[in-house]
Amino acid sequence: MGQILSSQCCEKKVDPPKSLLQEGQLLNLNQDYQYFFSQDWFGVDKPQFEPQKFIFIYPGYKEDQSQMEKVWQKADTINLRHGELVRQKGKVLNKKWQYLFRKGVPCSLAKKIILDTFRLTYVDCEAEYLSALKVVFKNKQIPKTFKNVPLFGCNNNEDDDEEEFNYLNESEKKIQLLLKVQILNQQGMEALIRLLWIVNNLNHFLEYNPMLLHIIVLLLIFLSEAQTYCVLQFMIKDSQQSLNDNQTKQQLRWHLIMNEEHFKETATTFYETVSRRSKTFNNIYSQMQNIQFDSFELFQEMSISLMLTYLPFSAVLKIFIIYLNEGIKIYFRMFYSVLRYVQDDIKSCKSSSNLKAILRKKIMNLNIEEQNNIIKQAFKLSLSESEQVKSFMRTTVSYTKNQPCYLPIPSQASDLITNEQAFIDI
Repeated sequence: MGQILSSQCCEKKVDPPKSLLQEGQLLNLNQDYQYFFSQDWFGVDKPQFEPQKFIFIYPGYKEDQSQMEKVWQKADTINLRHGELVRQKGKVLNKKWQYLFRKGVPCSLAKKIILDTFRLTYVDCEAEYLSALKVVFKNKQIPKTFKNVPLFGCNNNEDDDEEEFNYLNESEKKIQLLLKVQILNQQGMEALIRLLWIVNNLNHFLEYNPMLLHIIVLLLIFLSEAQTYCVLQFMIKDSQQSLNDNQTKQQLRWHLIMNEEHFKETATTFYETVSRRSKTFNNIYSQMQNIQFDSFELFQEMSISLMLTYLPFSAVLKIFIIYLNEGIKIYFRMFYSVLRYVQDDIKSCKSSSNLKAILRKKIMNLNIEEQNNIIKQAFKLSLSESEQVKSFMRTTVSYTKNQPCYLPIPSQASDLITNEQAFIDI
């Protein structure tokens, strides 16, 4: 920790595919491609996502990344020790570090930053993951396919077109229908399925968290499968401890909730809390109620998807890394900020039927400056150390009923059930 965070760019140039340039019709796409492929942050290991898709859904990549890199180049990272998750009296991280995160973390530094955030810089993640694989799969060969992949309550829209993914097996098809952005390649999809399976088997108390699917997808853009596993386990353990501690629970620094009841409670208490703190937000909320718009569903949909399909991909990545650093609070802040930004559209809307489409159309087309302004606005909402925030966490979360199960490693193969029956046909 505290190491110098820098990135060296290679000189190779890769031309963007002509078909993609014609489809995108983006003026600066060629420059974005050249800049993206001149970097080496995704090329050290075989990427688990499709680089061409990444840059296609990230217009303005060169401009945005260059701005963030300039901020980090000026920062004194030599004497800046991190360890954000080591809390003192509910407070977190060095203020300079927090400032840098909120300004945006360049993709070239994301891997180092994420590992440092979870104190994994010097951890042998491959060894940790191998140990987990041995426990879950009982030292047997890891199955190539899984018929029933745990999705932690994430459900797809019944109107989604399944024919697009007919070439995939059932598990992959189900997951692709759930993903808001199909960016993983085949290697990444296989890693996602294994991670969902392993997290479920090692954390039986984690009953419900539909955010988890998209969390893993975004982590796999920057981290290896083993590193992603270690980050997830850290997040789960830390969230358990935070939710069982009144002080950190009220600070909203945790990452993951563990059951559906608490997930639904967050929507209701969020609106109650922010409506009392912001007259503007209260007026927006009242208008949504007047046109009978299900604002709770909107809140859950936006938070579950990590703002994917609502905000530009570039903003989604910035907010996600802030989330890794500061916890769930950032998504509450962003929901407030987004609704403030579209408040005039909401006030002029006479029907709930097309409100969601209107919101998407406006905020999905934000340029880089507008995205940064919305993120900046989000931090003007105070959600800490208040009676309203304390009421937000009025639901008691208990883990005494569901403790992690012990998974033994037998010395001999079972005569009753084979490894294939246990995992492939489940």
